[in-house]
Amino acid sequence: MRLLVLMGVSLLGMILASTAGLVVLGQPSEAEAKSAFERLGCTTCHRSGGIGNSWDEIVSRYKALAGKYDSLDEFVEAEVYQKVKSMLGTEVRSWDELFQKMAQYSGKRPDDPGVKTVQSFLASLLLGAQEPGTTTPPTTLTTPPQVTTPQVTTPAEERGVSFLVAALAALVIVAAIVLAAFWLARR
Repeated sequence: MRLLVLMGVSLLGMILASTAGLVVLGQPSEAEAKSAFERLGCTTCHRSGGIGNSWDEIVSRYKALAGKYDSLDEFVEAEVYQKVKSMLGTEVRSWDELFQKMAQYSGKRPDDPGVKTVQSFLASLLLGAQEPGTTTPPTTLTTPPQVTTPQVTTPAEERGVSFLVAALAALVIVAAIVLAAFWLARR
């Protein structure tokens, strides 16, 4: 009986810890994604006057298109395919293929954590997810605005929570529950 209690409490602890990890991790903030974008060297091409749109232009455009397309692949097909083909001479027909190509240009692999951070943040904009304190922009904008307004963020939003912190928090929760279950089982 004690073994069953111990196993049940341990399983519950793992479920709670994994849920806590998901809540803590969430989507990357705009500051985290922009930092990754810059660290990856994307600004070599993606800057004002560059081959591609700057970070601020991309974010404004994606926010303006939030919820317009049913899928990320549909967005790529409608909004990105022709631009990439004419500027770079290559074809991208899906969201994943777009980020495979962009990662390749920056000398990174598509599974690089920085690439995934940028990809995840931009996907959240297109799919209509909003950061706290923002409003949904109109979907009729066809060109990115020339002037961007800085987004007000709190220090906590700018900091974000690293994976390591979330993993350690989950580990502490699991350890505490297992120890408590073990202590109860020995009584």
